[in-house]
Amino acid sequence: MRSSTDDQNESWGDAVMAPLEDLNLRKRDIPEILSRAVVKPYDLTGLDGCDAIAAEVIKLDSLLGADFDEPPPPADTRTLTEKGGSMAGDAARGSVRNATRSIIPFRGLVRQVTGAQRHQKEMDTAIQAGKVRRAYLKGVGMNKNCAPPAAPSWFVPRVYTDTYSDGNLGKPKPIKVPEKPRKKSRR
Repeated sequence: MRSSTDDQNESWGDAVMAPLEDLNLRKRDIPEILSRAVVKPYDLTGLDGCDAIAAEVIKLDSLLGADFDEPPPPADTRTLTEKGGSMAGDAARGSVRNATRSIIPFRGLVRQVTGAQRHQKEMDTAIQAGKVRRAYLKGVGMNKNCAPPAAPSWFVPRVYTDTYSDGNLGKPKPIKVPEKPRKKSRR
């Protein structure tokens, strides 16, 4: 879902069925969380705590892929033969997809008439709104001193030492307020 036009990791069936997308006979529905992000990207209703923010960010991550603050993926340890085979498969699927799309004459006009172009723009808008919402939620989480994923992955929440002193991990330590000096009366 990283982009409505991503051709990565598609199966052979997706490549063969590509013309159905141009005819708007086969389209991916916009997930509800992204539809809400289009309408209210900065809504915090029901997101009072770190757990709720983290749950929302995790849902967005599952649809949008990794955010920019995530560490890079581990190095590719496949052999050159394995990498070459994967690249050849990707190129072959892309060729099949392009060939099946070229069956439709005046593809751009057909996409406009069938509504496929409009649906693609709606999907792109929803994806962009989801990315904005995720960034906003991580900023809110950071402001609330939440741990990742409710905040950027590099953020380290502040630990309040008064709360955790004396071994009372569940009970806050009482805070003593200094007394105000009393004024001496003049008599």
